[in-house]
Amino acid sequence: MSAPLVDYGQALRRFLLADAGLAALVGERIYANSDVPEAGYTPDVGGAICFTLRGGRPEYVDVLLRASVQFRCYAATEVEADALYRALYAALHNAQSAAVRWARCEVLGQPLVEPETGWPMVLSVFTVWLANG
Repeated sequence: MSAPLVDYGQALRRFLLADAGLAALVGERIYANSDVPEAGYTPDVGGAICFTLRGGRPEYVDVLLRASVQFRCYAATEVEADALYRALYAALHNAQSAAVRWARCEVLGQPLVEPETGWPMVLSVFTVWLANG
């Protein structure tokens, strides 16, 4: 029998919000299972991070979930978006906790412009091993 699937989005969001440096830049604006911030967000209120699962698989009889996770770091300027990405990298790369067992940067941040809004953002991908349970 398989273990029930943990809510990876909320587990990862809680982990990221616990990082003081990252939380100082985004407040509560970390959006799990989303490509874009919630309705009404604009970068002038501060940075925001959105992330979505790209895929993955269970390991060790469903004890761990290995997920490839895409992150988008939004901010008012390209420099601020890059600073937010670097704070995400510092919080997540090689991180370990009870929920996030390990994380590694898979694709370094790439500065882009969100096509629909024109907002600066940095796109990156991390592999994250999460405790399933």
